[in-house]
Amino acid sequence: MHKKIVPKQEKLKEASTAAAEAKATLDTKLAEVDKVKKKVAELEATAKSLNDEKVELETTINRDENRMRRAEQLVVLLKDEGVRWKETVGILAAQIERLVGDVFLSCACISYFGGFSGIYRNELTELWTKECIERGIPTGDEFSLIKVMGDPVQISEWNINSLPSDRVSLENGILTTQAERYGLCIDP
Repeated sequence: MHKKIVPKQEKLKEASTAAAEAKATLDTKLAEVDKVKKKVAELEATAKSLNDEKVELETTINRDENRMRRAEQLVVLLKDEGVRWKETVGILAAQIERLVGDVFLSCACISYFGGFSGIYRNELTELWTKECIERGIPTGDEFSLIKVMGDPVQISEWNINSLPSDRVSLENGILTTQAERYGLCIDP
């Protein structure tokens, strides 16, 4: 029986040694696999972090590009607005320069136009404008009561309410709204 047991014990010893070596190799390989898994997890975390950063940077770039585009549009619009402001300043400066004569002529028109026809009103305005220029009173070459005293919003409201839009009717409307006393207006 001893003959049967001894070879089996030796085989068991060899198998145990081989199993121990295989287990040691397996443990080494499992440790290496764990290291690789940890490294993969670290790389995946780094990749996710970099991807999140990339998305954030792309969002920032898009936002900044949109801001830049809007800023460029604003600069162009402001440049155009600056041109318009310069023109407006020129127009206002000219109106301020003619203010004395325009107010004088407006007062004369409001005081005296009521009973006169459109043709006679034109003749009076031309005569008064010519006299103002000759006497050095600053005024424009052509005076219009509608341009000086008329409110475009009110005039459009009159037109909506069926007031005729001819010059005499608009002047009559201005005379009626601007005079302190009741004027005589001739309806054409």
